[in-house]
Amino acid sequence: MMKRFIAFAFLATLIFCVGCKKDSVKPEEDDGRDPEKEILLRDSTYFYSLLFSLWEEKLPQPKAGTDGKADLKAFTGSFQTSEEVFAALRKYAPDDRFSFVDRAGTVSEEIQQGVYKETGITPIYISVTDQNNNTQTNLYVKVVQKGSPAEKAGLIRGMKILSINGDSKIDYDTDEKQDFKNFYKVMTGEGALELVVQAAGETGTKKITVSAAAYNIDPILIKKIFTVNGKKVGYLFYTSFVNVFSNSKPNAYYNAMLDAFKEFETANINELVVDLRYNGGGSTSSAEFMANLIAPVAAGKGKMYDYKVNKNLAEAGWNDNSNPEAPFQSVNFNKTNSLNLPRVYFLGTTSTASASELVINVLKPYMTVELITTNGRGTYGKPVGFFGWPTVNGYADLYITSFQMNNKDGYGDYFSGLTGQKKDARDGFLTQLGDESESLLAAALDHIATGSYSARASARKSKTGLDVIQTPQQPEIKSYRNNMYKFSKDKMPSLPIKD
Repeated sequence: MMKRFIAFAFLATLIFCVGCKKDSVKPEEDDGRDPEKEILLRDSTYFYSLLFSLWEEKLPQPKAGTDGKADLKAFTGSFQTSEEVFAALRKYAPDDRFSFVDRAGTVSEEIQQGVYKETGITPIYISVTDQNNNTQTNLYVKVVQKGSPAEKAGLIRGMKILSINGDSKIDYDTDEKQDFKNFYKVMTGEGALELVVQAAGETGTKKITVSAAAYNIDPILIKKIFTVNGKKVGYLFYTSFVNVFSNSKPNAYYNAMLDAFKEFETANINELVVDLRYNGGGSTSSAEFMANLIAPVAAGKGKMYDYKVNKNLAEAGWNDNSNPEAPFQSVNFNKTNSLNLPRVYFLGTTSTASASELVINVLKPYMTVELITTNGRGTYGKPVGFFGWPTVNGYADLYITSFQMNNKDGYGDYFSGLTGQKKDARDGFLTQLGDESESLLAAALDHIATGSYSARASARKSKTGLDVIQTPQQPEIKSYRNNMYKFSKDKMPSLPIKD
């Protein structure tokens, strides 16, 4: 291990000098990227993966060059981009389907600051089979973010999109042949989009114009209190774990989540349903805060989770619990609110990932967790995360999967997702979120009322009640959102290089 760290010391010099040397493979220059910086970024991706990756022992080690020093280019020389390097490394560590490079600073904007730049629509393709056995697969609105251009324009969940800028050939088969360009266009908003839409259960249509714009996301999409068989049930739909701290101080997102749980406390709720069905994750600090608010009083200062890191980071003391500056110390609960429930319900899908899964997993040793998922499957399966590492003088940030979280009981191997007591529920895409009749929420309310999960609450029908709906394989949506990010209060310690 010590010899390898010594080799890394030489590598550090190579990385920042490599841009001065000729390279056999040049990145394309017509995409607006700096070719020399791309070479540096490419080699930095390999170098920092060797240092930070949770699976670093499986990665190919650098070969010695003619000068006796480690030669990064022996591995990276045939690749043009950082993304290609990550793809090559993934062959050695297939569990790492998460590491990526962020050139545009989107993680900082979205997860740290809560600023999105898009329409605010999340679309979905749905196949509807009517009572005459006719099936059509069309584009619908799955969810609309609060405060977004889409919400302001009047778009709502369940609307069928009939045309985009006059183009009505937007069915699944047609769009698949075009790499789902219309699907992504609805999200990103390339210029003004003139949409003809039809609300669920209605025959009339309306024309709505929407454009992408920067907006501050409000992750609390819905907050309600139901009464079920004399019990008060709190319901919270949370869309993203935006960082609840700015400059190490609680921010507006912190206060909003705190106020939501204060409202539940004041109402003396008996049950809680947390809807994370489309929540791909975000900041670990936000997940920890939610877990603290949900946990029973008995959790007190008990263990929330431990970090698992590679040998390099462990040897450098990054997970040393005796060092208050170590970034990966064990995390304990800090229960300060008075909400004291013995049970919590979580609603999830395969879009429920990372920080969302962390909340579910750390609460299991302390209370009854009823997890309800859909389609015979569990959640996404991402018990690992990363921190941003600026490289090439701030040209890009590398996010290399570098830690795994294990709960108090030592459990954290859920790469295939978390599964719960009920995994055959249905998402009521054509019913508004927060409606008691929406099928996924209805499954939880039915269990609260009866103590069992009935087939009735799992019915998946259209607004008419006569048609049956299914969902084909969906296009990938911004995979960097399905992640777990650790943001240190200041910055990570110096590199774990020994000399």
